[in-house]
Amino acid sequence: MNSVEIIAQASDLSPLREDWSRLLAVTPHASFFQSLDWLETRLKHRLPTDAALQVAVIRENGVVTGIVPLCVQKKATPLGDIRKLRFPIDNWGSFYGPIGANPEEALSRVEAYLNSTESKPATAFDLLEFTNLPDYQSRRGESSEMPEPYLSKDSGNWSTSECSHVAMLYLEGDWNSYWESRRAQKNRRRNVERCERRLSELGQLEYVRFRPGSGEDPRWDLYDACEALASKSWQDGLVDGNTLHHEDVRPFLRDVHLAAVQSGHCDLNLLTLDQTPIAFSYGYYFQGYVDLMKVGFDPDLAKFAPGNALWTRLIQDSYERGDGVLDFGPSCLDYKKFWMTALETSYQTVHYSKTPAGRAFQLARTFKAKLPMKSADHTNEEAKELAAKKPRKPATA
Repeated sequence: MNSVEIIAQASDLSPLREDWSRLLAVTPHASFFQSLDWLETRLKHRLPTDAALQVAVIRENGVVTGIVPLCVQKKATPLGDIRKLRFPIDNWGSFYGPIGANPEEALSRVEAYLNSTESKPATAFDLLEFTNLPDYQSRRGESSEMPEPYLSKDSGNWSTSECSHVAMLYLEGDWNSYWESRRAQKNRRRNVERCERRLSELGQLEYVRFRPGSGEDPRWDLYDACEALASKSWQDGLVDGNTLHHEDVRPFLRDVHLAAVQSGHCDLNLLTLDQTPIAFSYGYYFQGYVDLMKVGFDPDLAKFAPGNALWTRLIQDSYERGDGVLDFGPSCLDYKKFWMTALETSYQTVHYSKTPAGRAFQLARTFKAKLPMKSADHTNEEAKELAAKKPRKPATA
């Protein structure tokens, strides 16, 4: 017998831990953001994007075969309030989707259930929006067309489109062959090497990578160093910032750090100059997949590009460790072009319900889609200009 169950209480997730871990281990394109550890930590904090939990559990003959984390978010719009049913990812990761060996089938099963009378009123919604979906058929950037499972929904109340483009580095071969391949961008490579030499002339450089096994010391000294660097960067001036030190997300990210260390999924990289932190990359590691979630460097050393010195060491170390892929994220693609080996597309699929709010929102989006689109942000220059106008605040103690 096949069934779909909706869990709406965080306390009811604990019995799923073993099944969740088992399914995540065989999930294509899996990351730490899909783990129960991350979700449970997320549910302990009220963030600006806070929403009510709705986790769909798929069973076949009593065995859990798929899990689809969802949440219902009430959102105010010019057309009135709408109830949006979506993934609880909040754009923290580049990709997201169902947990299980066949995520496309799981998503289809849950969509059918949500649109049936069986699910009402527990999962009532005006808009069903699944974003950041990967192309499960291609993880190496070969496909330039929308995957078949998403194409098939592009009709009626369904809408599908590209969501973002993500810079990826697939760690094939070894460091030497990778670095040799960067000669194709000879000017950029020479600049990286020149900045490295000039930076080395200032003092002793040391690279630290903290990737602990489960249950180790969380090394708050290293995390605090990353946080302090984040507070010095241009991102400190962002009005809606979500970097490590911003007060809206700081307690949440510190708890996630603890959860990631306890489960063995933390990936922290720090570059120091004469023992003073000058650049960092913070993210998560899962089965060879590294999410490089947050980066930053000391702006006083900007002309020496300490971020480049960090990247060369991080990438070489990942080759030596046997990592599979580095996810650089979807923004600042012009800068990341030198480092990446593939550009992957994420997708979004949207379903409008037959409620008055759902129909009105569909009409509004259809009209908006016909308007000229603003070009994608590849450089963050506009954000940097806005941030520069905001007075700097001291880092939170």
